[in-house]
Amino acid sequence: MIVGLKQKLGFWPQSLIKIWQSKSDWIWFHAVSVGEINAALPLLLKIKEEKPNNPIMLSTTTKAGYELAEKIGKEKGVTVLFFPFDFPNVVNNLLNTVKVKLLVITETEIWPNLLKECKKREIPTVLINARLSDKSFKNYFALRIFFNQVINLFTEVISQSESDTYKFRLLGLEEKKIKTFGNLKFVVSDEINQPSTINHQPLTIIFASTHRGEDEIAINTYKELRNRFKDIKIVIAPRHIDRTEEIKQLIEKNGFKAVLKTENKDIKDEVLILNTIGDLQDFYTSCEITVLCGTFAEIGGHNILEPIRAGSYTIIGPNDFKIKALTKPFIERDALVQVKTTGELVEKISEAITNPDLRKKKIENGIKLIKENQNVLNDTKDRLLSYL
Repeated sequence: MIVGLKQKLGFWPQSLIKIWQSKSDWIWFHAVSVGEINAALPLLLKIKEEKPNNPIMLSTTTKAGYELAEKIGKEKGVTVLFFPFDFPNVVNNLLNTVKVKLLVITETEIWPNLLKECKKREIPTVLINARLSDKSFKNYFALRIFFNQVINLFTEVISQSESDTYKFRLLGLEEKKIKTFGNLKFVVSDEINQPSTINHQPLTIIFASTHRGEDEIAINTYKELRNRFKDIKIVIAPRHIDRTEEIKQLIEKNGFKAVLKTENKDIKDEVLILNTIGDLQDFYTSCEITVLCGTFAEIGGHNILEPIRAGSYTIIGPNDFKIKALTKPFIERDALVQVKTTGELVEKISEAITNPDLRKKKIENGIKLIKENQNVLNDTKDRLLSYL
């Protein structure tokens, strides 16, 4: 069953319709899932602060994204919905129901029917934090005659990098429509955690956003490290918490006891499974070392900035093809460790455990780099405000 199917087909609850119809000049943010929501959130909140009379709605596509959006909605007064299927009748129904003043879409979400209808209704549409992976670019370029027409339906495109800007231009986007501001994922709150000079005992390592096959890497790495270090613990945070039971069985098969976050127990000598949504950032703060997964499996990576800004020494695997624009500057500035093999992973973690000054230096380098890129938030905010 597709999550949020009714809403995606245009069957919204009456309670939601009443909220929409009670206000006008809505600002509609769309972020496909958790990573995109986290990237767009500081911008959304700044817009909300400066334009309190414009109600904001936030749409998302995935179950995890919706759960996070609902949590944000309750705390920040944002209306949440599942993003509708890009069918003409569904799109028209929504725009007839909600008086949208501005549509803001994150990263690579390109929906022809929605863009056509917004242009017809003179609703500005801005693609923010825009990026094109090499794979996506090749696919779009093969159909560039079609995509040339579609991407020019955007009022404006604000890209993550000059490389992304170049790709959009090759696809035929009008030069006057694109600007390069940088990556919104660099944006952090004021709550940056400076690395501690204290070598905590026991030291805790989190394997974050694991996919199938990476849990085995976590357990095998833990086994090796336990032969060298007595006082260490690990946390496994699966990307999809519906794999919790599968991971628990794997842990117990390898001779360890699995403890679930929802059980509210101490880790002790057991392996903790973070089987909740919305707690990962807190764990980055409390774990001295983060192994960011999705980079050992053929996934392409996840957001490296979250553990770095939380003050956790961060290691990734070889498969970072989706996040190269992020990982490259951090590796060049000695703020991120990349390993090619699990054997190298064990060695790099061992090095970090025995050398807290090394951990501290890399984290400081990362936080410095993040702070250097903070202007992207205000630049993007000012562009969006110009349409209101």
